[in-house]
Amino acid sequence: MTESASAALLDQSVTAFMRYFVAHINPILHRTRYGDRSCTEHEIIVTMALHVVGPTRPSDLSRGLSIEKATMTSVLRRLRDLQFIERRDIPDDERSYLVALAPAGRDFVRHLDDQRRRGFERLFGARAPDAAAVAAKGFDLITSYLKKMEEENGMGPQTPSREP
Repeated sequence: MTESASAALLDQSVTAFMRYFVAHINPILHRTRYGDRSCTEHEIIVTMALHVVGPTRPSDLSRGLSIEKATMTSVLRRLRDLQFIERRDIPDDERSYLVALAPAGRDFVRHLDDQRRRGFERLFGARAPDAAAVAAKGFDLITSYLKKMEEENGMGPQTPSREP
């Protein structure tokens, strides 16, 4: 199979998958009630990104997540008001700062992890173990490929978005 045919095959599969992702998986990953409020998709994505990459400059978060700077500013303000994140000064850099998860943000991540596990159990718990293993292997292969691509292109958590 040629590289072009491989890409086309993946394109067809992902396109077919997206309808089901949006309807069934996205709500598990990007919708939640926490405390007395519903959290926005951006609040969840930014919190999880900080959990994955650690303390990060807001501009790097904005660029890495493809969220406009004005939107990112309002999301960070809400997360700070909720005490999910904290601002950290960067020594010798008066113009920039880092945002990092605070203890309440780490509690929120645990809530999201628990919600994901329960949601996936409801959605996929009746699947035969061998079918689940095949699906998981497919995701593992895609993850491995994308990780290698990021490493080769200097992308990912090892970029300057990390704490200096």
